[in-house]
Formats: sequence, C-alpha cells, structure tokens
Amino acid sequence: MGGFASSLAVNNVILDIPNGILARSDYFLIEKLRDPETTRTNILRVAFDEIHNSGFRGTSVNEIVAKTNVTKGAFFHYFPTKDDLGYAIVDVLKEMILQRWIRPLAAYKNPVQGMITRFRKIIETTSDEDMILGCPLNNLTQEMSSVDPVFREKLVAVMTLWIDETERYLKKAQRDGYLKPQVNPRQVAEFVVMVEEGSYALVKNLRDRRLYWSFHDSFKQFMASISEKPSMLSDD
Repeated sequence: MGGFASSLAVNNVILDIPNGILARSDYFLIEKLRDPETTRTNILRVAFDEIHNSGFRGTSVNEIVAKTNVTKGAFFHYFPTKDDLGYAIVDVLKEMILQRWIRPLAAYKNPVQGMITRFRKIIETTSDEDMILGCPLNNLTQEMSSVDPVFREKLVAVMTLWIDETERYLKKAQRDGYLKPQVNPRQVAEFVVMVEEGSYALVKNLRDRRLYWSFHDSFKQFMASISEKPSMLSDD
C-alpha cells in the first residue's frame, strides 16, 4: 500500500489511514491524543485487524485484550459489549468509505472522470494481502447482516450513504453537462457502488488481480456510454 492519505476523526478519535481501499490496523496512527483516547484507538486498531483476518464471530475479546495490553475492565469501559465494539468498527468503515470513494470527487470538475480515476487509484494501492482478505465492509456485511438487526441497520446506513453521496455527485455531473440528461442518477449510483464494492468480493474469492483491471475497463466503458463528453474521459 501507499503512504497515508489523510486523517479522519471517528467519535473524536483521529485515525490516519492509507491510500488503498482497506485500512489495516498497522496503518492506524495516533495524533496528539489523551491517554484514554489512545487506549480506545488502540483497541479499535487491534480489533479491526483481528476482525479483518478472522471475522467478527471468530474474534474474541480475550485475543483483543491480549494484543492491546489492556485489562478486560478497561476494554469493557470503552465497549460495554463485544457488539458495541463491532458497531464502533462500522463507524470506522463509514469514514473509510467517505474518505476513499466520495470526498476525493470534490477535486474533479467532472465527477464522472473522478469516479473512473478513483477506481483505478484504489486498485493500484490495494496490496496482495488486502486482495486476499477482501473489503472489511463487505466481509462484515456478509457475516453479520443476517444475524444481528443492529449490525444490519448500521451497515445498511453505510451502504445507503455511499449510494446517496455517489448520486449527489452524479447529479452535479448532470447539471454541469457531463452526464446525459436522460440518465437516472440514482440507478447509476447503485450500479457504481455495486461495481466498486462487488469487484473486491469477486477478486477475493478468485484471487486474480487481473479481474480488477477487467472491471475497471468495463466500468470506464459504461461511464463513457452515459457521458455527454466521452472523449474527455481518461485514466488520469
């Protein structure tokens, strides 16, 4: 993976995250935090890594406590239950999605170009290890949505936000003359998120990096087909 892209704040805790799609715990850095904040961030960092590797149900509080060098009492002070820890991880994932897929689009005059370029850059910065482990949001959704209603509610909110924000930029592209007027921005937003998220699930299963570029090429062709100015689109 590349270096750290920027900082994000989750529940007033500042976390630095890398450029790629997946923020492994190795990359969580702490900036000027008071000791209680540091402890909570350290628990989240280790828990993120354990859950990404073993799944939520395959990760135990004992394992997290052992790797964070905190007492169980301290753990339960910050997270009264293991589920509360999982819900906090979903909050981190929400910020990751915004930081990777949505906020960078503000830098592009043409959001359609931004979506194409962002997809390419994230593919380029996804490590082989993260390719094998898959997207943590997708993993948690597959594991917990059908068994825990609170998890499902929070995960649905993240996915809905992702689609909503993508739609917002597509509407902007349409207003500014970059997207064909007959195109339905909501339907395209749902398709874009399906490609962005679904590609990582399929590559995780088949373990074939070539598929990333196949998806990217097809994605670019589709976006060009609904663009008012397809000749202006590039991989830059």
